[in-house]
Amino acid sequence: MSLTLSRRRFLAGGLSLTGVCLAGPSWSNTARPALPIPPLADGTNGEPVDLTIRTGLWSFKPGVMTPTLGINQDYLGPTIRTRRNTELNLNYHNTLTEGVSVHGHGLHVPGNVDGGPQLEMPPGERWQPTLSIVQPAATCWYHSHTHGKTGTQTYRGLAGMMIIDDDDDAVSKELPNRYGLDDLPVIIQDRTFDAAGRLVYSLKDAGEDGWFGDTVVINGAMSPVADVPAGKVRLRLLNGANARFYILAFADNRTFYKIASDGGLLEAPVPMKLMEMSPGERCEIIVDLSEDTSAELLTFFEDDIDAEEEGILSGLTGLLDGPAQPAAPASLLLKVDRSLVAHTAPVPEQLATIIRPSESEIKQVREFVLEMDHGEGDGSHTGHGGDHAAHAGHGNMNMTINGAVMDMSVINERVERGVWERWRIRSDQGAHPFHVHGCSFLIEQMEGANATADQRGWKDTVVLDDDDWSEIVVRFDYLASEDYPYMYHCHILEHEDQGMMGQFTVTDKTG
Repeated sequence: MSLTLSRRRFLAGGLSLTGVCLAGPSWSNTARPALPIPPLADGTNGEPVDLTIRTGLWSFKPGVMTPTLGINQDYLGPTIRTRRNTELNLNYHNTLTEGVSVHGHGLHVPGNVDGGPQLEMPPGERWQPTLSIVQPAATCWYHSHTHGKTGTQTYRGLAGMMIIDDDDDAVSKELPNRYGLDDLPVIIQDRTFDAAGRLVYSLKDAGEDGWFGDTVVINGAMSPVADVPAGKVRLRLLNGANARFYILAFADNRTFYKIASDGGLLEAPVPMKLMEMSPGERCEIIVDLSEDTSAELLTFFEDDIDAEEEGILSGLTGLLDGPAQPAAPASLLLKVDRSLVAHTAPVPEQLATIIRPSESEIKQVREFVLEMDHGEGDGSHTGHGGDHAAHAGHGNMNMTINGAVMDMSVINERVERGVWERWRIRSDQGAHPFHVHGCSFLIEQMEGANATADQRGWKDTVVLDDDDWSEIVVRFDYLASEDYPYMYHCHILEHEDQGMMGQFTVTDKTG
Protein backbone atom coordinates (compact mmCIF):
# COMPACT_ATOMS: atom_id res chain seq x y z
CA MET A 1 0.00 0.00 0.00
CA SER A 2 1.66 3.21 -1.10
CA LEU A 3 0.08 5.31 1.64
CA THR A 4 1.55 3.44 4.59
CA LEU A 5 4.08 6.14 5.48
CA SER A 6 1.38 8.79 5.65
CA ARG A 7 -1.42 6.82 7.30
CA ARG A 8 -0.66 7.95 10.84
CA ARG A 9 -0.71 11.60 9.76
CA PHE A 10 -4.22 11.63 8.40
CA LEU A 11 -5.68 9.21 10.92
CA ALA A 12 -5.05 11.96 13.46
CA GLY A 13 -7.60 14.04 11.55
CA GLY A 14 -5.38 17.09 11.48
CA LEU A 15 -4.87 17.52 7.74
CA SER A 16 -6.60 20.17 5.68
CA LEU A 17 -7.60 19.97 2.05
CA THR A 18 -7.36 23.72 1.58
CA GLY A 19 -6.16 24.48 -1.93
CA VAL A 20 -6.71 20.96 -3.18
CA CYS A 21 -9.21 20.57 -5.99
CA LEU A 22 -11.69 17.93 -4.87
CA ALA A 23 -14.31 18.35 -7.55
CA GLY A 24 -16.07 15.08 -8.20
CA PRO A 25 -17.57 13.93 -11.48
CA SER A 26 -20.03 16.31 -13.08
CA TRP A 27 -23.48 14.94 -12.32
CA SER A 28 -26.81 16.68 -12.48
CA ASN A 29 -29.17 15.81 -9.67
CA THR A 30 -31.50 14.10 -12.13
CA ALA A 31 -28.69 11.90 -13.44
CA ARG A 32 -27.94 10.44 -10.04
CA PRO A 33 -29.92 7.43 -8.84
CA ALA A 34 -31.55 7.63 -5.44
CA LEU A 35 -29.52 6.04 -2.64
CA PRO A 36 -30.96 2.54 -2.15
CA ILE A 37 -31.92 2.15 1.51
CA PRO A 38 -31.91 -1.54 2.48
CA PRO A 39 -35.21 -2.44 4.17
CA LEU A 40 -35.17 -2.95 7.92
CA ALA A 41 -35.54 -6.49 9.24
CA ASP A 42 -36.80 -5.97 12.78
CA GLY A 43 -35.36 -8.50 15.20
CA THR A 44 -35.95 -6.43 18.33
CA ASN A 45 -39.09 -8.27 19.46
CA GLY A 46 -37.61 -11.78 19.39
CA GLU A 47 -39.67 -12.89 16.41
CA PRO A 48 -37.64 -14.90 13.84
CA VAL A 49 -36.09 -12.89 11.03
CA ASP A 50 -36.37 -14.87 7.79
CA LEU A 51 -33.32 -14.46 5.55
CA THR A 52 -33.36 -16.17 2.16
CA ILE A 53 -30.01 -16.45 0.38
CA ARG A 54 -30.75 -16.35 -3.33
CA THR A 55 -29.70 -15.31 -6.82
CA GLY A 56 -30.88 -12.03 -8.26
CA LEU A 57 -30.65 -9.41 -10.98
CA TRP A 58 -29.57 -5.91 -9.95
CA SER A 59 -29.28 -2.70 -11.97
CA PHE A 60 -25.94 -1.08 -11.13
CA LYS A 61 -26.10 0.76 -14.45
CA PRO A 62 -29.29 2.19 -15.99
CA GLY A 63 -30.94 -0.31 -18.31
CA VAL A 64 -28.46 -3.10 -17.51
CA MET A 65 -29.37 -6.07 -15.31
CA THR A 66 -26.42 -7.77 -13.60
CA PRO A 67 -26.59 -11.31 -12.18
CA THR A 68 -26.01 -11.07 -8.44
CA LEU A 69 -26.52 -12.75 -5.09
CA GLY A 70 -28.59 -11.30 -2.28
CA ILE A 71 -30.42 -11.98 0.96
CA ASN A 72 -34.17 -11.40 0.71
CA GLN A 73 -33.47 -9.18 -2.30
CA ASP A 74 -31.45 -9.09 -5.50
CA TYR A 75 -28.25 -7.55 -4.09
CA LEU A 76 -27.01 -7.23 -0.50
CA GLY A 77 -29.39 -7.93 2.37
CA PRO A 78 -31.74 -6.08 4.69
CA THR A 79 -30.43 -4.07 7.62
CA ILE A 80 -31.05 -6.30 10.62
CA ARG A 81 -32.04 -4.26 13.66
CA THR A 82 -31.60 -5.72 17.12
CA ARG A 83 -31.43 -4.41 20.67
CA ARG A 84 -29.13 -4.88 23.64
CA ASN A 85 -30.35 -7.40 26.24
CA THR A 86 -32.65 -9.19 23.79
CA GLU A 87 -32.43 -12.37 21.76
CA LEU A 88 -32.04 -12.16 18.00
CA ASN A 89 -33.52 -15.15 16.20
CA LEU A 90 -32.37 -15.60 12.61
CA ASN A 91 -33.72 -18.08 10.08
CA TYR A 92 -31.35 -18.43 7.12
CA HIS A 93 -32.40 -20.48 4.09
CA ASN A 94 -29.77 -21.25 1.46
CA THR A 95 -31.48 -21.55 -1.93
CA LEU A 96 -28.20 -21.49 -3.88
CA THR A 97 -26.56 -24.50 -5.52
CA GLU A 98 -23.44 -24.04 -3.37
CA GLY A 99 -22.79 -24.02 0.35
CA VAL A 100 -22.83 -20.76 2.33
CA SER A 101 -21.87 -19.73 5.85
CA VAL A 102 -22.82 -16.29 7.16
CA HIS A 103 -20.74 -14.55 9.83
CA GLY A 104 -22.10 -11.91 12.20
CA HIS A 105 -19.12 -9.56 11.97
CA GLY A 106 -18.67 -7.62 15.21
CA LEU A 107 -21.09 -9.66 17.30
CA HIS A 108 -20.09 -10.90 20.76
CA VAL A 109 -21.57 -14.38 20.57
CA PRO A 110 -20.33 -17.95 21.19
CA GLY A 111 -18.50 -19.83 18.45
CA ASN A 112 -21.43 -22.13 17.71
CA VAL A 113 -23.53 -19.18 16.45
CA ASP A 114 -20.69 -16.98 15.13
CA GLY A 115 -21.19 -18.13 11.53
CA GLY A 116 -17.67 -19.26 10.77
CA PRO A 117 -16.82 -21.70 7.98
CA GLN A 118 -17.69 -24.74 10.13
CA LEU A 119 -21.34 -23.62 10.02
CA GLU A 120 -21.73 -23.85 6.26
CA MET A 121 -25.28 -24.46 5.05
CA PRO A 122 -25.42 -26.98 2.20
CA PRO A 123 -27.68 -26.13 -0.75
CA GLY A 124 -31.32 -26.12 0.28
CA GLU A 125 -30.56 -26.22 4.00
CA ARG A 126 -31.39 -23.80 6.83
CA TRP A 127 -29.48 -22.38 9.78
CA GLN A 128 -31.46 -20.98 12.71
CA PRO A 129 -29.16 -19.39 15.31
CA THR A 130 -30.40 -17.64 18.43
CA LEU A 131 -28.07 -14.78 19.38
CA SER A 132 -28.11 -13.22 22.83
CA ILE A 133 -27.27 -9.57 22.23
CA VAL A 134 -25.56 -8.10 25.29
CA GLN A 135 -23.08 -5.64 23.79
CA PRO A 136 -23.46 -1.85 23.55
CA ALA A 137 -25.05 -0.05 20.62
CA ALA A 138 -22.96 -0.52 17.48
CA THR A 139 -22.97 -0.80 13.70
CA CYS A 140 -22.06 -4.37 12.74
CA TRP A 141 -22.55 -6.35 9.55
CA TYR A 142 -23.03 -9.86 8.25
CA HIS A 143 -21.43 -11.48 5.22
CA SER A 144 -20.42 -14.74 3.62
CA HIS A 145 -17.67 -16.61 5.44
CA THR A 146 -17.71 -19.73 3.28
CA HIS A 147 -14.37 -21.54 3.27
CA GLY A 148 -12.44 -20.61 0.12
CA LYS A 149 -15.42 -18.70 -1.31
CA THR A 150 -15.79 -15.70 0.99
CA GLY A 151 -14.38 -13.31 -1.63
CA THR A 152 -16.57 -14.32 -4.54
CA GLN A 153 -19.80 -14.68 -2.54
CA THR A 154 -19.40 -11.36 -0.76
CA TYR A 155 -18.41 -9.65 -4.02
CA ARG A 156 -21.57 -10.93 -5.69
CA GLY A 157 -23.76 -9.56 -2.91
CA LEU A 158 -23.91 -11.71 0.24
CA ALA A 159 -23.53 -8.94 2.82
CA GLY A 160 -25.69 -6.58 4.83
CA MET A 161 -25.63 -4.17 7.75
CA MET A 162 -26.68 -4.92 11.32
CA ILE A 163 -27.58 -2.23 13.87
CA ILE A 164 -27.58 -2.82 17.62
CA ASP A 165 -29.64 -0.33 19.64
CA ASP A 166 -29.38 0.30 23.38
CA ASP A 167 -32.52 1.68 25.01
CA ASP A 168 -30.64 2.40 28.24
CA ASP A 169 -28.02 4.57 26.54
CA ALA A 170 -29.09 8.19 26.96
CA VAL A 171 -26.40 9.48 24.60
CA SER A 172 -27.66 7.33 21.71
CA LYS A 173 -31.06 8.97 22.02
CA GLU A 174 -29.45 12.39 21.46
CA LEU A 175 -27.99 11.35 18.10
CA PRO A 176 -29.81 11.25 14.74
CA ASN A 177 -31.63 7.92 14.68
CA ARG A 178 -34.34 8.02 12.01
CA TYR A 179 -33.26 5.20 9.72
CA GLY A 180 -33.16 6.19 6.08
CA LEU A 181 -33.78 9.87 6.85
CA ASP A 182 -31.01 11.31 9.06
CA ASP A 183 -29.45 7.97 9.99
CA LEU A 184 -28.18 6.44 6.75
CA PRO A 185 -26.57 3.05 6.06
CA VAL A 186 -23.67 3.61 3.63
CA ILE A 187 -22.08 0.39 2.35
CA ILE A 188 -19.07 1.28 0.19
CA GLN A 189 -17.74 -1.29 -2.29
CA ASP A 190 -15.74 -1.34 -5.52
CA ARG A 191 -16.79 -3.52 -8.42
CA THR A 192 -15.67 -4.22 -11.99
CA PHE A 193 -18.12 -4.93 -14.83
CA ASP A 194 -17.61 -6.46 -18.25
CA ALA A 195 -19.09 -5.11 -21.49
CA ALA A 196 -22.37 -6.92 -20.80
CA GLY A 197 -22.64 -5.45 -17.31
CA ARG A 198 -21.73 -8.67 -15.48
CA LEU A 199 -19.57 -8.60 -12.37
CA VAL A 200 -15.95 -9.52 -13.04
CA TYR A 201 -14.18 -11.51 -10.32
CA SER A 202 -11.48 -14.17 -10.17
CA LEU A 203 -9.68 -15.38 -7.08
CA LYS A 204 -7.03 -16.95 -9.30
CA ASP A 205 -6.34 -13.69 -11.13
CA ALA A 206 -6.36 -11.41 -8.09
CA GLY A 207 -3.20 -9.39 -7.47
CA GLU A 208 -1.12 -9.86 -4.37
CA ASP A 209 -3.10 -7.08 -2.62
CA GLY A 210 -6.43 -8.75 -3.37
CA TRP A 211 -9.21 -8.06 -5.87
CA PHE A 212 -9.67 -4.39 -6.79
CA GLY A 213 -12.76 -3.17 -8.60
CA ASP A 214 -12.62 -0.04 -10.74
CA THR A 215 -16.04 1.44 -9.88
CA VAL A 216 -17.32 2.54 -6.48
CA VAL A 217 -20.86 1.58 -5.59
CA ILE A 218 -22.73 2.71 -2.47
CA ASN A 219 -25.53 0.42 -1.36
CA GLY A 220 -25.27 -1.00 -4.88
CA ALA A 221 -25.64 2.35 -6.70
CA MET A 222 -23.14 4.53 -8.57
CA SER A 223 -22.89 8.10 -7.20
CA PRO A 224 -26.36 8.13 -5.63
CA VAL A 225 -28.22 11.03 -4.02
CA ALA A 226 -29.99 11.00 -0.66
CA ASP A 227 -32.55 13.62 0.38
CA VAL A 228 -31.80 14.60 3.98
CA PRO A 229 -33.01 17.22 6.48
CA ALA A 230 -31.19 20.52 7.03
CA GLY A 231 -29.53 19.48 10.26
CA LYS A 232 -27.28 16.81 11.72
CA VAL A 233 -27.05 13.66 9.58
CA ARG A 234 -25.50 10.41 10.76
CA LEU A 235 -23.73 8.20 8.25
CA ARG A 236 -23.09 4.59 9.25
CA LEU A 237 -20.15 3.84 6.97
CA LEU A 238 -19.10 0.29 6.16
CA ASN A 239 -16.08 -0.55 4.04
CA GLY A 240 -17.60 -3.61 2.40
CA ALA A 241 -14.81 -3.95 -0.16
CA ASN A 242 -12.96 -7.18 -0.74
CA ALA A 243 -9.54 -5.55 -0.54
CA ARG A 244 -9.56 -1.76 -1.01
CA PHE A 245 -8.54 0.77 1.61
CA TYR A 246 -10.60 3.94 1.12
CA ILE A 247 -9.97 7.56 2.02
CA LEU A 248 -13.13 9.56 2.65
CA ALA A 249 -13.52 13.34 2.56
CA PHE A 250 -16.13 15.91 1.62
CA ALA A 251 -15.72 17.90 -1.59
CA ASP A 252 -15.95 21.26 0.23
CA ASN A 253 -13.26 20.31 2.77
CA ARG A 254 -15.77 20.45 5.62
CA THR A 255 -15.13 19.06 9.06
CA PHE A 256 -17.19 16.07 10.12
CA TYR A 257 -17.25 14.28 13.47
CA LYS A 258 -16.45 10.65 13.95
CA ILE A 259 -18.59 9.36 16.82
CA ALA A 260 -18.20 5.58 16.64
CA SER A 261 -15.92 2.83 15.41
CA ASP A 262 -16.48 -0.91 14.90
CA GLY A 263 -17.71 -1.74 18.40
CA GLY A 264 -19.66 1.38 19.33
CA LEU A 265 -19.38 4.96 20.45
CA LEU A 266 -16.07 6.71 21.03
CA GLU A 267 -15.40 8.53 24.28
CA ALA A 268 -15.89 11.87 22.52
CA PRO A 269 -16.53 13.11 18.98
CA VAL A 270 -13.36 13.45 16.90
CA PRO A 271 -13.27 16.27 14.29
CA MET A 272 -11.83 15.08 10.98
CA LYS A 273 -11.46 16.14 7.35
CA LEU A 274 -10.00 12.91 5.98
CA MET A 275 -10.63 9.37 7.17
CA GLU A 276 -9.16 6.04 6.15
CA MET A 277 -11.25 2.88 6.22
CA SER A 278 -9.84 -0.59 5.72
CA PRO A 279 -11.92 -3.57 4.55
CA GLY A 280 -14.38 -4.70 7.20
CA GLU A 281 -14.26 -1.51 9.27
CA ARG A 282 -17.26 0.56 10.29
CA CYS A 283 -17.29 4.24 11.24
CA GLU A 284 -20.18 6.45 12.26
CA ILE A 285 -19.86 10.13 11.45
CA ILE A 286 -22.02 13.23 11.94
CA VAL A 287 -22.15 15.90 9.24
CA ASP A 288 -23.96 19.19 9.87
CA LEU A 289 -26.05 20.37 6.91
CA SER A 290 -28.02 23.07 8.71
CA GLU A 291 -26.47 25.88 6.61
CA ASP A 292 -26.08 23.99 3.33
CA THR A 293 -28.02 22.87 0.29
CA SER A 294 -25.88 19.76 -0.27
CA ALA A 295 -22.64 17.98 0.56
CA GLU A 296 -20.75 15.38 -1.42
CA LEU A 297 -18.90 12.53 0.21
CA LEU A 298 -15.88 11.53 -1.88
CA THR A 299 -14.30 8.10 -2.00
CA PHE A 300 -10.63 7.73 -2.95
CA PHE A 301 -8.71 4.52 -3.56
CA GLU A 302 -5.78 4.65 -1.19
CA ASP A 303 -3.58 2.53 -3.46
CA ASP A 304 -3.91 5.11 -6.26
CA ILE A 305 -2.39 7.86 -4.14
CA ASP A 306 1.39 8.05 -4.12
CA ALA A 307 2.05 9.78 -0.83
CA GLU A 308 5.39 8.32 0.19
CA GLU A 309 7.54 11.22 -0.97
CA GLU A 310 5.35 14.30 -1.24
CA GLY A 311 2.61 13.64 1.28
CA ILE A 312 -1.04 12.82 0.97
CA LEU A 313 -2.17 16.26 -0.22
CA SER A 314 0.15 16.15 -3.21
CA GLY A 315 -0.95 12.59 -3.83
CA LEU A 316 -4.59 13.61 -3.89
CA THR A 317 -3.86 16.57 -6.15
CA GLY A 318 -1.97 14.36 -8.56
CA LEU A 319 -4.75 11.81 -8.58
CA LEU A 320 -7.47 14.32 -9.35
CA ASP A 321 -5.44 16.28 -11.90
CA GLY A 322 -4.17 13.19 -13.68
CA PRO A 323 -5.58 12.20 -17.06
CA ALA A 324 -6.80 8.73 -16.11
CA GLN A 325 -8.39 9.42 -12.72
CA PRO A 326 -8.92 5.69 -12.03
CA ALA A 327 -10.47 6.45 -8.68
CA ALA A 328 -12.67 9.35 -9.80
CA PRO A 329 -14.25 10.30 -6.51
CA ALA A 330 -17.46 8.33 -6.91
CA SER A 331 -19.48 9.63 -4.02
CA LEU A 332 -22.71 10.10 -2.19
CA LEU A 333 -24.55 13.39 -2.64
CA LEU A 334 -26.45 14.52 0.44
CA LYS A 335 -29.13 16.88 -0.88
CA VAL A 336 -30.93 19.03 1.67
CA ASP A 337 -34.73 19.00 1.69
CA ARG A 338 -35.90 21.73 4.06
CA SER A 339 -39.40 20.29 4.22
CA LEU A 340 -38.03 17.41 6.31
CA VAL A 341 -37.88 17.75 10.09
CA ALA A 342 -34.25 18.30 11.06
CA HIS A 343 -32.20 17.04 13.97
CA THR A 344 -30.70 20.24 15.36
CA ALA A 345 -29.42 19.19 18.78
CA PRO A 346 -25.67 19.56 19.29
CA VAL A 347 -23.47 16.48 19.21
CA PRO A 348 -22.87 15.40 22.82
CA GLU A 349 -19.41 16.29 24.06
CA GLN A 350 -19.07 12.96 25.88
CA LEU A 351 -20.28 9.81 24.18
CA ALA A 352 -19.11 6.72 26.07
CA THR A 353 -16.95 5.63 28.98
CA ILE A 354 -14.27 3.14 27.98
CA ILE A 355 -12.39 1.36 30.76
CA ARG A 356 -9.03 -0.02 29.71
CA PRO A 357 -7.36 -2.90 31.56
CA SER A 358 -4.36 -2.21 33.73
CA GLU A 359 -1.03 -3.81 32.86
CA SER A 360 -1.40 -6.20 35.79
CA GLU A 361 -4.66 -7.54 34.34
CA ILE A 362 -2.99 -8.65 31.10
CA LYS A 363 -2.06 -12.31 31.62
CA GLN A 364 -0.99 -13.48 28.16
CA VAL A 365 0.91 -12.08 25.19
CA ARG A 366 0.59 -13.59 21.71
CA GLU A 367 2.33 -12.65 18.48
CA PHE A 368 1.04 -13.08 14.95
CA VAL A 369 2.94 -12.44 11.71
CA LEU A 370 1.01 -12.33 8.43
CA GLU A 371 3.19 -13.52 5.59
CA MET A 372 3.02 -13.52 1.81
CA ASP A 373 5.70 -16.04 0.88
CA HIS A 374 7.34 -15.57 -2.53
CA GLY A 375 9.12 -18.90 -2.29
CA GLU A 376 9.33 -21.68 -4.82
CA GLY A 377 6.41 -23.63 -3.42
CA ASP A 378 4.25 -25.49 -5.93
CA GLY A 379 1.01 -24.48 -4.22
CA SER A 380 0.15 -28.04 -3.29
CA HIS A 381 -0.27 -27.41 0.43
CA THR A 382 -3.17 -29.28 1.94
CA GLY A 383 -5.93 -28.51 4.37
CA HIS A 384 -7.08 -25.33 2.70
CA GLY A 385 -10.04 -26.27 0.61
CA GLY A 386 -10.16 -28.05 -2.71
CA ASP A 387 -9.22 -26.36 -5.97
CA HIS A 388 -8.57 -23.02 -4.28
CA ALA A 389 -5.45 -24.43 -2.64
CA ALA A 390 -3.90 -25.06 -6.03
CA HIS A 391 -3.59 -21.33 -6.61
CA ALA A 392 -1.26 -21.05 -3.61
CA GLY A 393 -2.14 -17.46 -2.94
CA HIS A 394 -1.65 -15.64 -6.25
CA GLY A 395 0.72 -17.76 -8.28
CA ASN A 396 3.41 -19.23 -6.06
CA MET A 397 2.62 -16.94 -3.11
CA ASN A 398 1.51 -18.65 0.10
CA MET A 399 -0.74 -16.68 2.45
CA THR A 400 0.02 -17.65 6.05
CA ILE A 401 -0.15 -16.52 9.68
CA ASN A 402 2.82 -17.60 11.79
CA GLY A 403 3.88 -19.81 8.90
CA ALA A 404 0.63 -21.79 8.82
CA VAL A 405 -2.02 -21.90 6.11
CA MET A 406 -5.62 -22.11 7.34
CA ASP A 407 -6.55 -25.72 8.07
CA MET A 408 -10.04 -26.45 9.38
CA SER A 409 -8.73 -29.50 11.22
CA VAL A 410 -6.12 -27.50 13.19
CA ILE A 411 -6.65 -25.29 16.25
CA ASN A 412 -3.90 -22.67 16.14
CA GLU A 413 -4.44 -20.99 19.51
CA ARG A 414 -6.20 -21.82 22.78
CA VAL A 415 -7.52 -18.95 24.88
CA GLU A 416 -8.92 -18.83 28.40
CA ARG A 417 -12.29 -17.16 28.82
CA GLY A 418 -12.48 -13.86 30.69
CA VAL A 419 -8.72 -13.17 30.71
CA TRP A 420 -7.16 -10.05 29.22
CA GLU A 421 -4.47 -10.67 26.61
CA ARG A 422 -2.17 -8.54 24.48
CA TRP A 423 -1.93 -9.52 20.83
CA ARG A 424 0.98 -8.15 18.81
CA ILE A 425 0.46 -8.38 15.04
CA ARG A 426 2.51 -7.35 12.01
CA SER A 427 3.03 -8.36 8.40
CA ASP A 428 6.08 -9.22 6.37
CA GLN A 429 4.78 -7.23 3.39
CA GLY A 430 2.31 -4.37 3.03
CA ALA A 431 -0.78 -3.31 4.97
CA HIS A 432 -3.42 -5.76 6.18
CA PRO A 433 -6.68 -5.33 8.13
CA PHE A 434 -6.64 -7.95 10.90
CA HIS A 435 -10.04 -9.09 12.19
CA VAL A 436 -10.82 -11.16 15.29
CA HIS A 437 -14.13 -12.96 15.80
CA GLY A 438 -16.30 -13.00 18.92
CA CYS A 439 -15.07 -9.81 20.57
CA SER A 440 -14.24 -6.15 20.50
CA PHE A 441 -10.73 -5.05 21.41
CA LEU A 442 -8.80 -1.88 22.17
CA ILE A 443 -5.88 -0.72 20.02
CA GLU A 444 -2.76 0.32 21.94
CA GLN A 445 -0.32 0.59 19.04
CA MET A 446 -1.10 0.91 15.35
CA GLU A 447 1.85 0.23 13.07
CA GLY A 448 4.21 1.15 15.89
CA ALA A 449 2.52 4.44 16.82
CA ASN A 450 0.11 5.22 19.63
CA ALA A 451 -3.50 4.84 18.62
CA THR A 452 -5.03 8.16 17.57
CA ALA A 453 -8.21 9.50 19.18
CA ASP A 454 -10.49 8.15 16.46
CA GLN A 455 -8.96 4.66 16.85
CA ARG A 456 -9.24 4.46 20.65
CA GLY A 457 -12.76 3.07 20.74
CA TRP A 458 -13.86 -0.56 20.65
CA LYS A 459 -12.69 -2.27 17.47
CA ASP A 460 -12.71 -5.68 15.82
CA THR A 461 -10.37 -4.80 12.94
CA VAL A 462 -6.91 -3.26 13.21
CA VAL A 463 -4.57 -2.16 10.42
CA LEU A 464 -1.01 -3.50 10.50
CA ASP A 465 1.97 -3.31 8.19
CA ASP A 466 5.59 -4.36 7.83
CA ASP A 467 7.06 -1.25 9.50
CA ASP A 468 6.28 -2.16 13.10
CA TRP A 469 3.91 -4.03 15.38
CA SER A 470 0.26 -3.21 15.95
CA GLU A 471 -0.90 -4.14 19.45
CA ILE A 472 -4.36 -4.77 20.86
CA VAL A 473 -5.70 -5.77 24.26
CA VAL A 474 -8.57 -8.23 24.12
CA ARG A 475 -10.73 -10.40 26.33
CA PHE A 476 -13.08 -13.17 25.19
CA ASP A 477 -16.24 -13.65 27.24
CA TYR A 478 -17.91 -16.47 25.30
CA LEU A 479 -17.00 -20.06 24.58
CA ALA A 480 -15.73 -21.34 21.26
CA SER A 481 -15.18 -25.10 21.05
CA GLU A 482 -12.94 -27.16 18.80
CA ASP A 483 -15.98 -28.00 16.68
CA TYR A 484 -16.97 -24.32 16.40
CA PRO A 485 -13.83 -22.21 16.95
CA TYR A 486 -13.41 -18.50 16.33
CA MET A 487 -11.32 -17.14 13.47
CA TYR A 488 -8.61 -14.49 13.25
CA HIS A 489 -7.65 -13.45 9.75
CA CYS A 490 -6.73 -10.79 7.26
CA HIS A 491 -9.92 -9.10 6.05
CA ILE A 492 -8.61 -8.77 2.52
CA LEU A 493 -10.96 -11.52 1.44
CA GLU A 494 -8.62 -12.98 -1.19
CA HIS A 495 -5.91 -13.34 1.47
CA GLU A 496 -8.41 -15.04 3.77
CA ASP A 497 -9.54 -17.42 1.02
CA GLN A 498 -5.92 -18.24 0.23
CA GLY A 499 -5.07 -19.24 3.77
CA MET A 500 -4.26 -16.10 5.83
CA MET A 501 -6.52 -17.22 8.66
CA GLY A 502 -6.26 -19.19 11.89
CA GLN A 503 -8.60 -20.81 14.41
CA PHE A 504 -8.77 -20.52 18.17
CA THR A 505 -10.85 -21.91 20.98
CA VAL A 506 -12.09 -20.16 24.12
CA THR A 507 -12.58 -22.37 27.16
CA ASP A 508 -12.86 -22.08 30.92
CA LYS A 509 -9.78 -22.81 32.97
CA THR A 510 -9.69 -26.38 34.22
CA GLY A 511 -7.88 -27.88 37.19
